[in-house]
Amino acid sequence: MRYSTNTKLLTGVLSLSLLTLLAAPTDSEAASLRLNRKKLTLRPGKSFTLKIRGRSSKKVKWKSSDKKTATVNRRGKITARKTGTVKVTATVTNKKLVCRVTVKNKKKPVSRPTATPPSVTATPKPPAQKPTVTQVPKPTIFPKPTNVPKPTTNPKPDTPTGSVTEASAYSVLNSLRSTYPEGMPLNNSYYYYSPRFGNGYGCYGFAAKLSDTVFGTEKSYQTHSSFDRIRVGDNIRIGNSHSVIVLTKSSGHITVVEGNYNSSVHWDRKITASSLASSGFRVYTRY
Repeated sequence: MRYSTNTKLLTGVLSLSLLTLLAAPTDSEAASLRLNRKKLTLRPGKSFTLKIRGRSSKKVKWKSSDKKTATVNRRGKITARKTGTVKVTATVTNKKLVCRVTVKNKKKPVSRPTATPPSVTATPKPPAQKPTVTQVPKPTIFPKPTNVPKPTTNPKPDTPTGSVTEASAYSVLNSLRSTYPEGMPLNNSYYYYSPRFGNGYGCYGFAAKLSDTVFGTEKSYQTHSSFDRIRVGDNIRIGNSHSVIVLTKSSGHITVVEGNYNSSVHWDRKITASSLASSGFRVYTRY
């Protein structure tokens, strides 16, 4: 009875061991499994099929680490999608087999320019002719007036009688209102030559004309930039762009007569001391 029981127990253990051996591959079998490629390079749109080398009866599971770069189906066929690097893994039982796939575009051949030997018979082109001086117009700074008599080299002196005071200067200037009335057209075409101020157009020539009328053509001038020292009859250059003659002066402003103000003669415009200072000015006084 005891012999029969031991025999049955031994038979059961042997049967269970045999089933376990048949259910799983041996270590040597799993070790023999490998992929036909461990590294692979494909262009976008191209395919390649991976295969398992070695003996195994188990089902293979395929997986791509980045399906946007490359996909793999259940038979191991890899299809490249876009440039990049991806790992394709084949899992058999507990063993993982990995293939690194690189997807990249084909390099375009670089075309090298071929050197062309210079032609021996080529004749040089004649140099371009430079334009003559008469072909280039000379710029003019001031428009030249029409029907203006040329000044004489030595103009006849025009000296007012007696010494000039601010009262006499105002009297002479005020008497010119009828000669040069308000709104009389006067622009850059107006021309006057002064022995002291030289050639003048527009407002500059008009201020020089009035200054010579008050002080005469012989009287020289001195310059300064002090508002406190301004006197009636002084010729003031404002901002190096406009000339005026002083009619009256108070503690904070002056009144002036001027030409080429909106292209005409203008009387009694008030200019403050602060406006003169901000614009910059130079006084030509003949006292």
